[in-house]
Amino acid sequence: MPFTVRQIDALKPKERRYEVPEPGRTGLSVRVSPGGARAWAFRYRFHGEQKRMIFGGYPTLGLADARVKLADAKKLLREGRDPGALLAEERHALRTAPTMEDLAHDYLTRHAEKTMRPTTVKEDRRILDKEVLPAWQHRLARDIMRRDVMALLNGVEDRGVYVMRNRVAGVLSRVFLYALNQGMINGSPAVQLPRLRKIQNKKVEQPRTRVLSQDEIRSFWHGLNQIPPTRSMKAALRWLLVTGQRRGETVLAQRAHIDDAARIWRIPPENAKTDREQLVPLPQLALDLLAEIDEVRVRPQPTRLNRKDRKPHDPEPSAWLFPSTRHGRPITPAALTCALVRHRHTLGIGDATVHDLRRTFATWHGEIGTPPEILASLLGHAPNTITKQVYDQSLLLERRRDAMEKWSVWLSRLLAAEAADNVIPLRGVGVGSHP
Repeated sequence: MPFTVRQIDALKPKERRYEVPEPGRTGLSVRVSPGGARAWAFRYRFHGEQKRMIFGGYPTLGLADARVKLADAKKLLREGRDPGALLAEERHALRTAPTMEDLAHDYLTRHAEKTMRPTTVKEDRRILDKEVLPAWQHRLARDIMRRDVMALLNGVEDRGVYVMRNRVAGVLSRVFLYALNQGMINGSPAVQLPRLRKIQNKKVEQPRTRVLSQDEIRSFWHGLNQIPPTRSMKAALRWLLVTGQRRGETVLAQRAHIDDAARIWRIPPENAKTDREQLVPLPQLALDLLAEIDEVRVRPQPTRLNRKDRKPHDPEPSAWLFPSTRHGRPITPAALTCALVRHRHTLGIGDATVHDLRRTFATWHGEIGTPPEILASLLGHAPNTITKQVYDQSLLLERRRDAMEKWSVWLSRLLAAEAADNVIPLRGVGVGSHP
């Protein structure tokens, strides 16, 4: 007669553990421990070997549920699979399943740090630490569902930080895709996460169009003499406008990267955003700046020589083109941004940012007639065709040098308050306007 609940409840503990099989050779049995705990067991043979598996404890696992598990186990046997081994694997996987904290650490160390730029890794780590792990740190990655992801994103959105909400969505997509590829999860809950495009008919991430007008360029250049940041910082800001290069690439420049004879600044692949070497022709205005930069690279003699905690004075010029006050290190991109933002009023540039200097360089280059392909090369943009990426390796160096010299002459005249020849006043709301 099959087991009944009354029969199971009537089983009493003995001095030693014992097992009661269900009549009818079903394979189901109840194990009773000396402490009175009862558990469902299943005896079966697999490849001629006698085996036993435990379904779970009673009454947590009821009689009806135990019969369901028994039916599932027998189905696996008919399919030629060992139900006990599969259960052991599931339990081991559950014990060793990574938490979100484990997944985040694995993603950063095994993937991000090896394949992404340091600034991207730093931002991903910041977003994970601030927005994701406080809510999910101890949860298993395999337990995170789509509704959990959307609830997290909705919470960020409710704070009114819409751009950050999109950034969190991007990080989650990358993290769960990594987990899927590593076999940590069987499906990503962050596939095709929707991004916020508009809030109340206003674009969430509107591309900036800010370009400095001619008056603002003059005010910026001469206003740098009136603000307190270091000479190295001021020289770097001027260098950004003259060369049009990226902030991160500029602060990592070393004096050894500049070939004075060839008048070339070589940006090595490890410093370049595109991971390709960039050769920047240096016009006369850049060379004039370089003379000033070489002076700044020499650390001044300290005024108090008797301080015991001061490091010995190093009279050698810094290897960095734009050294920080620590001398052994370059200035940071954040320091450049901070210096500009803090002194916008004195510089007379409204709401302009450091990256707007690069846009100003590109826009006015276009106005003085620089061809688009030359301008793209000057800006260090990655080639967008297979022909340019793989086959056409021409550097267009002389044409770029001519364009930079033309830009240098135009900018020098502008700074001297002379009328620039053949320049049409720039069209559009970007110039001198505050989008």
